[in-house]
Amino acid sequence: MKMPTTNTQRMKKAIAAGLIGLTALGATAVVPNIAEAQEAPTEQAHDARRAERQENREARKAERIAVLTDALGVGEDVLQAAREAGQSIADVAADQGVAVETVVDAIVESKTANIQEHVVAGDLTQEEANERIAGLAERVTERVNATPGERGPGHGERGPRGERGPGHGERGPRGGEAPAA
Repeated sequence: MKMPTTNTQRMKKAIAAGLIGLTALGATAVVPNIAEAQEAPTEQAHDARRAERQENREARKAERIAVLTDALGVGEDVLQAAREAGQSIADVAADQGVAVETVVDAIVESKTANIQEHVVAGDLTQEEANERIAGLAERVTERVNATPGERGPGHGERGPRGERGPGHGERGPRGGEAPAA
């Protein structure tokens, strides 16, 4: 025996059937939109990461300039003009009566603090930090004495396939060992 259907039950069935129909029809129209929606945040996230990296580069550059101008006792405009004129940082220090060692020490202190921040953040191990810090004063001294465009050993002309020597793109075992020949 069939039970009589009330208006409420008919209404519920109609709504359910309508939702099923809309879902079936709408699924084909929604699926491409879902794909587009998934791509958009990826592109936006990529652009956001790119902008963040650019901001970080600019902040690091500003920090390097601040360390130099503080150590040299000159403004950024004076430093920039001297560099554009081909002077090394050591030349600027001499012009200002500042010992080159004072400038080197300031840069090494800043770089060491930055490396230690990366250890605290978990980006580097203390061993990796120690490797980066080892010889830092010598590398900074070379850079301070170099004229603009002159980068010192390991940064010269590239070979026929872009090789620049050990430490510049070669893959080898960790720990600073040279790759096996």
